[in-house]
Amino acid sequence: MMPQRVMIIGGPGAGKTWLARRIGERLGLPVIAIDDFVHDSAGRQREANAIDADARRAASGERWIIEGGNTRTYEVRLERADWLIRLRPPVALRLWRVMRRGNATPSLLRWTWAYDRVFGPRDDALVALARDRIRCDDLRTRDDVAVLLHKLSC
Repeated sequence: MMPQRVMIIGGPGAGKTWLARRIGERLGLPVIAIDDFVHDSAGRQREANAIDADARRAASGERWIIEGGNTRTYEVRLERADWLIRLRPPVALRLWRVMRRGNATPSLLRWTWAYDRVFGPRDDALVALARDRIRCDDLRTRDDVAVLLHKLSC
């Protein structure tokens, strides 16, 4: 049976959006980016409760790929997900990808550098919680991602 609700997590520059789009194309699932909930139309950061409400609302849908952070709503999304994908390429590659996007503020670069130390244990716990209940993939390399996408194409 094909997954209907896919949760993708990982640090900045891990490739979450790119992978979500590829999986969405193959499975016909809509892609929802948590980052889209963070700022309002004027570019101001929204209140945490508004971001969380939007993430919860997205997770209440029947079919989705939700990619991105917001650890405050991890459990809500995981509760409904039938597939968890964690991306964790080397931090040097993630930093390069963030710089290549053109939005590399000093703050974002520091956050990218610190992500594994700050949120790695939280992501580890989420994977451990999910592993007994749903499909989990922990992808570290481009080859890991390529194999996963190839399997979806077959």
